[in-house]
Amino acid sequence: MKDDALARFIYAYLAVYIAIAAFTAPCSATSVMLTRDGFWGYAVTVGTAALALVAAADVAINDWLPERYIFHWARARRHWLYAIAAACYVTPLFAASAYFVNAAQVFFYVGMALFGLVLGYRETQAKRGITCAD
Repeated sequence: MKDDALARFIYAYLAVYIAIAAFTAPCSATSVMLTRDGFWGYAVTVGTAALALVAAADVAINDWLPERYIFHWARARRHWLYAIAAACYVTPLFAASAYFVNAAQVFFYVGMALFGLVLGYRETQAKRGITCAD
């Protein structure tokens, strides 16, 4: 859906921001997850960054470039990208909740997770009625 291109790009940008903030902001929930959970904290952070890069590439290629350039894999699985990214947004809250989480972080992480679910739902509704959504 080209209508949501800017919103999807901002969503991807903020996912990259979370991955970077894990290493630069010591009081963020993602940073707490990295320091306390070791390998799995890094896996979630790197996974979030990878999903964000795929989502940004999806927007750049499928929405902003001419029609002859298509990133088929991301276009067909766009709704799953946002559902999985939403799970990646709330994982730091669960990991860091035993140690430190403030209200602003809860609002941000939960808000972005809900926003990802809305984007995935809108994408699913846009493909409704198409027999083989590519």
